[in-house]
Parts: sequence; C-alpha cells; structure tokens
Amino acid sequence: MAVVVASYRHRTGEHCASTAMRNLLAHHGTELSEATVFGLASGLGFFYFKSDAVSPTRMFHGRTMTFEENLAADTGIALALRDQADDERAEQELRARLDAGVPVLLATDTFYLGYHQTTSHFPGHTCVAVGYDAARGAVWIADRKFSELQVCSFEELRRARNAPDYPIRCANRSGDCAAGARLARPFEQAVASALRRTARAMLEPAAQMPCGIPAMRDLAADFPSWSAVPDWSWAARFGYQVIVKRGAAGSFFRSLYADFLREAAPQLPVLGGLAARMDAIADRWRALARPLEQQSEREICDPALFADAGRQLGELAELERAFYRDADAAAAAISAH
Repeated sequence: MAVVVASYRHRTGEHCASTAMRNLLAHHGTELSEATVFGLASGLGFFYFKSDAVSPTRMFHGRTMTFEENLAADTGIALALRDQADDERAEQELRARLDAGVPVLLATDTFYLGYHQTTSHFPGHTCVAVGYDAARGAVWIADRKFSELQVCSFEELRRARNAPDYPIRCANRSGDCAAGARLARPFEQAVASALRRTARAMLEPAAQMPCGIPAMRDLAADFPSWSAVPDWSWAARFGYQVIVKRGAAGSFFRSLYADFLREAAPQLPVLGGLAARMDAIADRWRALARPLEQQSEREICDPALFADAGRQLGELAELERAFYRDADAAAAAISAH
C-alpha cells in the first residue's frame, strides 16, 4: 500500500534547505518567503575544509552548518530534529512519520540519489520525504530544483542518508514541524536574533572547522597553494560551482540574504542600507567565481588565476567584516525598541 502526504505543496526554489523549510512551514500553515526563511535561519556563513580523504581536497561553502537549529532558535518554531545512528531504525522512524501524515525533512548526499545524476558527493543536501510505496520499495521526494516529486529506492535513500563509504556522513538527520510551525517570537525580535547570530558567527566563530571571517582570510592566503594540489582543476571547478550553482542562488547565498533584508526593511527601516551593501557583496562573489571557472577549464594550471582569487577574497573578507559589525549594531538597535 502506498502512503503519501497528498496535501503537501511542493514549490521549487533557490537553495535546498530554505526551499524545503519554506514548503514545510507552509504545509503547517505558516507562509514565509524563501529569503525570509533563509535570513531567519541565520543561513549565511562561510567555512573552509581541507582533506586528502575527500574530493575535492579543498572546498569551501557559504552557508551555516546549523541552518535548521538556527531557525528554531531564532523564531521559536517547534522544529523537531533528530539524528539516528542505526540505519534500519532511521527508516522505520521515517515510515512511521509518513504513516502519520507528516512530511519529513531529510539530510542527504546527492551522490547516492539516482535522480540527481551526479558523480560528485554533496552531503548535507536537504529535501523532504512525502510518501512511500512499500511494495515497490520506493520513496517520494520533494527536492528543490525539481518541479515534480522524485522517486528513489529505500536502498538509495539509506545510502544517501548515512553512506559508510564517504568520510562526510549525514547521520540520518531528519526533522518535522508536526508540533507547530508558528513563529513564537515577534517578527522584529526574530529578525534581530537572526542578525545577531549571523554576525557573531562570522566575526567570532566557535566551530572546530575553520569558519567565518578568519576562514575567509585563511583561504585568501591559501588560494595560491592550490596550484600545487593534484586535483587543482576539480577544486577550482567545485569552488566556482558552490558560488554560482549548487543551490547558492547565483551569488554564494549573498543575494538571497540581501532579499531577506530588503523584505524585512518595511517593518525595520534600519535594514535598507544593509540590503544594498549585501547586493554589492553578492556582485563581488560573482566576480570571484570567474577566475575559478577559468582555471577549471584549463589543461595547465595558471597560478595567477588562484592568486587573483586570493586577492579578491581578501578584499571580500574585509567588506563582509564591516557588514557584520554593522548588522550586529542594527540587531542591538532593533532589540532596544
């Protein structure tokens, strides 16, 4: 017998987590734009990762690693999140939630989901399970760039959720809003909390992995050394892609964050100037993507292209540092009122 949450409305979007959360909240009666969800989740971020055990061996990303947790903390939305070490138990829990008519947020690695048709790993990709057919061994997935529901096998989904053959695993992370999707804090205070969280995570990161402005500076200094790594072309290609593709809204998530600030500005005019500044930062990220794209298309590495990327990123780090300092001040001003 097939089970499906027929009332779930899937809409495509710019970024996987903010699209999934927007649709999940709407299903439970709270309508927010994708940009507002992204902003309220303190979604903007930066981290830099180096390891010979993964491919590419050098990678960076532009959003926070605690998106869903941030959204719950900033807004008070009753988002239940869970990790599950046991794959079989995780599958049983998923079926039980779907049997109860609850769509389920899932963290996956797109490499193992056949419908993505990709040869590269991308763990942490967020989608929503909305049904399954036990007889077919199939699961229906609402995924941000596909207008129609996608189908994968339980076997595929098990690997995507917690594959043992790749160093970065998704730990069978799942979540739902069955307990309620209402913002438990006034919108203005939720915005202030989200602004403050983003600013402080970028200015004073506490994560073990290199994050925030310090990590941007580290990568700026490190970019020239990428010429010497064996997978320099793939590292450059992946870097280009995470800025302008791979669900980054075309500008390393910065344009999506600018839209959040712009949408909130009618209620909080102090944000208008910040939105314009983030638009300019988004333009600079698109410019940074160009030397990485050019490098990835070369047969022989041109060290000058990595040096150019490093110079641009060093300038961007200072632009973003000044932005987050002012964003933190704006959050304080909002909270004071």
